[in-house]
Amino acid sequence: MKKLISIDHLSAGMFLDADVVVEDADGDEPGHFLEPRNAAHTGSGAKRARLTGKMHEKILKNGGLLVSSDALVDRLRETGLSMVTIDTDKGGDLPGDVKPLTDPSRKPPPPGRLVHYDEELERAAEIRNETTETLKEAMADVAAGKGVDSEKVNAASAVITGSVLRNVDAMVSLTRIKQHDPYTAMHCMNVCTLVIAVAQADGVDPGYLPILTTATLLHDVGKTRIPLEILNKPGRFEPVELEEMRKHAVYSAEIMREEGGFTDEQIAIAEQHHEMLNGKGYPYGLKGDEIHPYARMTAVADVYDALTAKRVYKPAMPMYQALMVLHKNRGTEFDEHFVGLFVRALGVYPVGSLVELNNKEMAVVYEPNPDNSRKPVIGILTQSNGRQRAAPFVCNLALRSEAEEREVAKVLDPEKEGVDVDAVMELIKMKGESTERMRR
Repeated sequence: MKKLISIDHLSAGMFLDADVVVEDADGDEPGHFLEPRNAAHTGSGAKRARLTGKMHEKILKNGGLLVSSDALVDRLRETGLSMVTIDTDKGGDLPGDVKPLTDPSRKPPPPGRLVHYDEELERAAEIRNETTETLKEAMADVAAGKGVDSEKVNAASAVITGSVLRNVDAMVSLTRIKQHDPYTAMHCMNVCTLVIAVAQADGVDPGYLPILTTATLLHDVGKTRIPLEILNKPGRFEPVELEEMRKHAVYSAEIMREEGGFTDEQIAIAEQHHEMLNGKGYPYGLKGDEIHPYARMTAVADVYDALTAKRVYKPAMPMYQALMVLHKNRGTEFDEHFVGLFVRALGVYPVGSLVELNNKEMAVVYEPNPDNSRKPVIGILTQSNGRQRAAPFVCNLALRSEAEEREVAKVLDPEKEGVDVDAVMELIKMKGESTERMRR
């Protein structure tokens, strides 16, 4: 049986499901490199374990490699692998108290996902909470003049990337959760998650994702130089306050340059993420290709998270409506390509959306459907006559037997409808009516 496991649980005696990659080298004989199947890198994608002697022939014949020593495990870990697949029919198994990352008895996860959504969701929530706390500490350190703890932030970046590579939908679904803090750590976490989701969809080398993650986590680090009376002002800014607030992008770049160790691309993300294609952004009024592609990518995520956040001076915009704002301004303010990828990453109806069905039932989108974002898993709250259900009914719109011709007709505003989406999501999780999908 094949099992996806963390690299931390790989040990001598296990059989690694793998292939061989041949790469040409200038003036040298072609090199043979180990390529684990159904695995993920969270380190440099350029690193591979080079095979010596006739090892490649044995791997091709056997469909993988028997891990002979802990030294080989260390070598694989150094290549940046975070998870690999083992074959327990050909080698050792996990200890009884250690579970694989995905249940091998279930049907395979959707394309592009290594584990199922529900398997990653709890892990993603823990990672998100831990990273937000790490980021708060990092921001507080910078505000106190201690500098950025790059080691902590980089470690958090690798963990976030691992979760996204396992199942991007889990971490993305949690970006609906907002929490205001002085240096907007959760906002940075949300923006980071959304950017990594878009980057993955855009085909960015997985080995580069942690570098992008670090940059987006720190894209607002310059806010530590904004006076707290401005940063924490509950209402709209006066012109002079707005001018100071807009300097945070410049301050972010200055902090990164002063710290050292950040690439030009990472600095560009921090410095240019408020620029717009039409030149009406800030701080420099850059236009089009003058703006770094990753900064254009970050701008889309940054505006979306800001629009969907509740503030004293404005209500939270429903997620679907925020997506429409991005779509309307694609090609003028926002990069059209990245807006398209962003909508695809979130789905037409993001998790947590309140919707009305074609039979007048009200429901909350509970789980995404990567194969068809118009047919997610929903929790139905009311009957077609408007009467509240005793408990939410979980329904997969992609399954004809469950959907019974139900379709999403329109998106509703939770605030106007008086629906506490977070409470509903928890109720669905704890008390929702089971379906075959939930029992599989």
